[in-house]
Amino acid sequence: MKAHLKICPEERLGEVNPYIYGQYFEHLGNCIYPSVWDDQSPQADDIGNRLDVIQAVKELGVPVVRWPGGCYVDLYDWRDGVGPRETRPTRVNWHWGGLESNKFGTDEFLQWCEKAGTEPYVNVNLGTGTLVESLRWIDYCNGAGETADAQWRQANGRAEPYNVKLWGIGNETWGDWEAGRLNARDYAHKLANWAQFYKKYDSSLRLLGVGSHHGSDADWDQEVIAVAGKYLDYLTFHLYGSSVDRESGDEYYPVVFTPVYFEKQLRKMAETIKIATVQNKLQVDRPIQISMDEWNIRHYEPDPEKTGSYRLNRNSPRNLQDALFAAGIFNAMIRLGDSVGMANYVFLVNGNGVISVDGDMVIKTTLFHVFQQYAAWMTGQSVGVRIDAPAMIIPPPQINNPGMNETAAALHEPTAETFVDASAVIRENGELNIAVVNRHKEDEAELELELPAGYRLTGVWTLAHDRIYAANTPDAPERLLPVSTAVEEADVRKWVVPAHAVTLLQCRKM
Repeated sequence: MKAHLKICPEERLGEVNPYIYGQYFEHLGNCIYPSVWDDQSPQADDIGNRLDVIQAVKELGVPVVRWPGGCYVDLYDWRDGVGPRETRPTRVNWHWGGLESNKFGTDEFLQWCEKAGTEPYVNVNLGTGTLVESLRWIDYCNGAGETADAQWRQANGRAEPYNVKLWGIGNETWGDWEAGRLNARDYAHKLANWAQFYKKYDSSLRLLGVGSHHGSDADWDQEVIAVAGKYLDYLTFHLYGSSVDRESGDEYYPVVFTPVYFEKQLRKMAETIKIATVQNKLQVDRPIQISMDEWNIRHYEPDPEKTGSYRLNRNSPRNLQDALFAAGIFNAMIRLGDSVGMANYVFLVNGNGVISVDGDMVIKTTLFHVFQQYAAWMTGQSVGVRIDAPAMIIPPPQINNPGMNETAAALHEPTAETFVDASAVIRENGELNIAVVNRHKEDEAELELELPAGYRLTGVWTLAHDRIYAANTPDAPERLLPVSTAVEEADVRKWVVPAHAVTLLQCRKM
């Protein structure tokens, strides 16, 4: 398969925010205990955080981490998770089931972030909590004066404020599964009320309001922006891909083309924000951005107890097909430039994670390598890419869970999309980097590169394997590793990308 890529540096699409490579923690299954926090581990620091996991996260280069949820947070009392760990109450995990020890709380999370070199994003309990409780949480984290909560933090061993800037107000408040569900009008007014007091406390806080489910409800988004937009920096967006059959290969194209649907929905929300910004005369110099603060590709399997039903397997290893899906999402966000200001993958550790922790093993999944390299290479100014390559009429996307795919099929627009997907950025140092996903299952892509004057190809990074379901697992933790290649020739204008592979091309001006 031959493909032609023309890079158009004059077509500036906006600044790519490093936050789009963010991650997410939630108190669910084995996502926190014993993988992130385990005071019995020989790798634990003095407060129980695992240093081997922190080291892997530092290598990954995570810019921001969201915590503590998610659905969990709307039934969470932050005060249960501070103070001496031996006196913290064990509670029912009201949303996800089981018990919550509260051993990993505010101080553990924020000190974990400091050691990992990442910025914290804290989501507050809007569903069942109160405004005063959330303000006290902010003061516990950031207060420098003589308030009771700032002194409580100091008594718990932290003298200096944490200076947390990112605060989310609510989670999926439109969902019937969510504690404290509200309609758009009631949520918008509650959000505005809470946000104004956050800003009174500290005008530099950056606030996130709940946007509609995968940008599908413009009325919700417009109502939220009309009432609370003047306080907001981000509007949130949640969407999940899904995989059911990881043996036959029949779902390969529906999975790797699902990012096309993500991009369409992100563009819809971006347009809604733009229209609402003008209608409500908001500051255009501080535009509201999208935060896709929940996204991943979930693995389902047939439910042996319910014929025709499926259950979610959160510990299914991330494979090469998942890596292509993730790279497609990154390319979509890069093309959207500064319309998307943040994204948080679900989850960082275990539970469909970028990192898999099994006992003393810290396994870097296929997603680890894609996140790491995109974060290192693909920030800067997004620029246009013209792609001339074979295409196919894409199948319906696989979103959320198998039960919703019929709905997705009904809404599907059967457009023709090229097998080669690409995005490009020009970095501050003048470097031009191109991310290429070859979505063809069998054919390699012979790329012909039309680079701007003066640029030449100097380096290539590729993640590929013969098997689309290849994964790094406890028995083979390095089954699939990327390959980096230095390009010494002065004028290389062609490069071959293997079938079902992700390749990044580094170009410098000579």
